[in-house]
Amino acid sequence: MKRYIPISAILIACLTAAGCRSASFLDGKQAVYDSKQTIAWVVIVLIGGLFLALASYSNLLRDEISNDDEFAANAKTLQQTKSWIKVDTRAPFSLTKVQFGIWTVIISSVYVYVSLCRGDCAAGSINQTALVLMGIFSGTAAASTIMDKNEMSDNRPRHQNAPSQGFFIDILSDDNGISLHRFQNFAWTVIAITVYLYKASQTTKGGELPELSDTLLALTGISSATYLVLKNQENDPPAHALPEPATVVPVGAVQTPQQPAS
Repeated sequence: MKRYIPISAILIACLTAAGCRSASFLDGKQAVYDSKQTIAWVVIVLIGGLFLALASYSNLLRDEISNDDEFAANAKTLQQTKSWIKVDTRAPFSLTKVQFGIWTVIISSVYVYVSLCRGDCAAGSINQTALVLMGIFSGTAAASTIMDKNEMSDNRPRHQNAPSQGFFIDILSDDNGISLHRFQNFAWTVIAITVYLYKASQTTKGGELPELSDTLLALTGISSATYLVLKNQENDPPAHALPEPATVVPVGAVQTPQQPAS
């Protein structure tokens, strides 16, 4: 019996060493995962914090003022009609810039999260949904900027040449106040963001960036296109302010002179 003790002791020692090696290996993997997760959240917080700071203290998400005199007159009128509020001396927020900025932050943050917290860097490759969303909102922002530049070159009165009245009022209002086409574009943006973030939270290990359905992507694109079409007419002069067309007399027609009243 005594000759088997050394063999048992050797087996126990080997198993103990293997267990310690396995535990240290698992601890090492856990430490690597924890460090990657920490880096991911630090980057996400930096992206979000920088975006919020620039949105609050710069003109990153605001419309461009084309006429300082018109802006001052609108500020004075606003102060007289709404004397209970403090008039903001900055330009109003732009709906397209807000959408473009928010989607940039969301997609970049989700990419960092999926790459470092749910897999390796190769797992979080940019997919079709991310490309379509960035294409829709970058294209909408570019088209909106071109429209604004054309209006500025015409020197026409613009509802953007007025002080900010608050974030939601700014992005939902046109020259006639809060408008339906801006609201529906804002609503579909909120729906798409909610679904995208929910799917990002459900991503498993080794997963990829969230995928949205083709229907939701199509509705988002239609909403942005509708907004652009109606935005192009927001600062048009009213119908009663347009000059009346001149009366055209057909060639060869004889005009009967009017008889003086007796």
